[in-house]
Parts: sequence; C-alpha cells; structure tokens
Amino acid sequence: MASSEREIVQATAVEEPAAHHAPEAIENPPDVGETLSDYFAFEEVFARVLGTADHELAASSKFLFWSGLAAGLALGVTFLARVIFTHHAGETSPGIVGNLMYPLGFVIIVVGRYQLFTENTLTPVTLVLTKLASLANLLRLWIVVFVANMLGAAMNAALVAFTEVLDPGAFNVALENARHAVGLTWGALFSKALVAGVVVASMVWLIHAARDTISRIMIVWLLMYFIGVGGFFHVVTSSVEVLFLAFRGETAFWALWPNFILPVFLGNTLGGIGFVAVINYVQFGEHERSATLERYGNRLTWREWMFGRSRVFGDRSARVE
Repeated sequence: MASSEREIVQATAVEEPAAHHAPEAIENPPDVGETLSDYFAFEEVFARVLGTADHELAASSKFLFWSGLAAGLALGVTFLARVIFTHHAGETSPGIVGNLMYPLGFVIIVVGRYQLFTENTLTPVTLVLTKLASLANLLRLWIVVFVANMLGAAMNAALVAFTEVLDPGAFNVALENARHAVGLTWGALFSKALVAGVVVASMVWLIHAARDTISRIMIVWLLMYFIGVGGFFHVVTSSVEVLFLAFRGETAFWALWPNFILPVFLGNTLGGIGFVAVINYVQFGEHERSATLERYGNRLTWREWMFGRSRVFGDRSARVE
C-alpha cells in the first residue's frame, strides 16, 4: 500500500477506546456517555459512584466532621421551611403544601457536596461490598459523619426551642408534628425509615446518572418531597423534630435514642445498604471477576477488608486521622 493511502486510512480510522485503568477510572469518572453523550450506561453510572466513594473514604476525619456538621445544619432549614409552609397553608400537619419545602435542606447538601449519613449508605458501601475498601474505614466514615450530622440536628433543635425563630402558630405546628412522630411504635418507625433509606439511596444513584445541576435538583426535590408527603422518616431531619420536643421538656431526651432515633437509624441504614446490595449483584453477581471490576484494581484480602486501612485504588491509601 502506498504511503499516501496508508495516511488516508489512518486519518479516517476510528480509534478503539482506551482501557480504563484503576487510578484514572476512579479519579476521572466518565462525564459523557460512550453510546449517547447525554446518557450514561449502567457501568458508567457505577464508575461515577465509585469515584465519589473514593473521595469520601480518602477524606480526613476532620474534613468529614465539618462537612457533616454543615449537612446537619442544612437540614434545620428543612425543618423550619416545612413548619412555616404548613402553618401558612392552614394545614394542621405537613401535607401537600407543607412538604413542598421538605427537600430544601437536601438540595443544599447535594449542591454544596456536604456529608450526610444516609447518602453514605450508598457510595462508600459500593466499594466495601466489592472488597475494594475496608470495613474499618467505612465505619470510621459513618461514625464521624453521623455524630456531626446529629450535632447539627441538636443545634437546630435548640435554636428553635430556646429562641423566637418561629411565630406562635408555626411553633405549635412544630410541636404537634413532633408529638405525632414520638407516638409511633418501634416497628412503624423502622418500616417507614426503611422506605426512606431506599428512596435516599435511589436519589444518590440518580444524581450520579444526571449531567447537570438542574437535573440533580429536580431529582432531589421529587424524591425528598415523596418522603415528606409519605410520612417516612429520615434520621437526621426527624431528629431535629424530636430533639426540639425534648428541649421543650415534653419528652425524655435519653429515651429518644433507643425508642426513636435507633429504629429510624437502622431502617435508613438497612434500606440504603439493601439498595446497594442489589446494584452490586447486578454488576458483579453473575461473575466472580467481571470486566468492570478489573478496571478498578484487585480486591482486598479478608484481613485487609476487616481490619486494614482502605486501599483505595492504585497505591493511594485513605487518610485516617
């Protein structure tokens, strides 16, 4: 073949996509779909989730705490907005109108990229269930973020309980809503929280499938609005309500933890993990060693998985402080 003909062939040939290697695939997850530029395939969404998980598990405890505190404070906006809208709509409890502002705090968290415990039941768990990150590092992440979230929730509850942030009408709505929550049985709280955990995990997955901020806001608003209207329980948002009631002296502070916060915490956590387990089964269940998994490095040994630091892709190790 003449050299000019070879040049024409080379110029018109379509290059095969380069194989993804572990560090590159995780640090630079796809921002455009391979088949359709505005539509991600399942594996591409999964790669974006893994990229977020890598960042979260590699973050220091100090960063996680302050980001988690910001998330807890943001959900105080949800509490206030929900109560105020309910009051001005003339509803006795949050309904179709009152819950319009329920997603507001979650939008702040998603757009601001703060750390919320229920979101962390999806992204880091994807790495742990595939043995690409250690259980020990996941527990560190969960503990730090949950404590920070709950501290932010308590600060919000104290602000509303001990100041005049709400006018008397809205204040009474807040009291009635919290009284209803603490009046439910352990089983009812758990089952309602389980549904909320699945919905939040679904939201996180869909956020990674979206390409722009407006789409993400719409996803958050619709799914979190469903949680509010459906009367389901999110552990941090609901804790603002019941801690507010405790600070007003209408229920015992310490009794709330085993009787309310624990079942909601467990329901949210198991709902989120269950959603992740389904995703991992779809991705890896039929093959012990799938092509997608090979892109992201070797699995940890059982000892590393249980006790060691997260070996997050390539030679990087999670910073544990």
